[in-house]
Amino acid sequence: MSNSERTNNTWQPDPAWDYYILWHSLHHIKAKIDGALGNIKDEEYAALHVDLDIRKILEPASELLIEIVDSLPEKEEEDDEEE
Repeated sequence: MSNSERTNNTWQPDPAWDYYILWHSLHHIKAKIDGALGNIKDEEYAALHVDLDIRKILEPASELLIEIVDSLPEKEEEDDEEE
C-alpha cells in the first residue's frame, strides 16, 4: 500500500485500502485507551471518581473492540484451504 501520507505526524492510510475502516476504528480505540492512561498518570492513589471517568472513556471503546473482534474470522474458511 503505497498511497498513504502523514498528517500532523500521524500516518494516514489510503481510503482505498481494504483495512481503511478497521484502521480508523482501531485508531479511535487506541485514542480512548491513551485518554484513560492520561487520566491516571498523575494520580498517586486510586479514587472512585477517577475509576468512573476511566470506565466512561473505555466502555464504548471496549464495546467497539468486541464488535471488531467478533466480526473477524476465527480461522481460514474451508473453501480457501481447498484452492
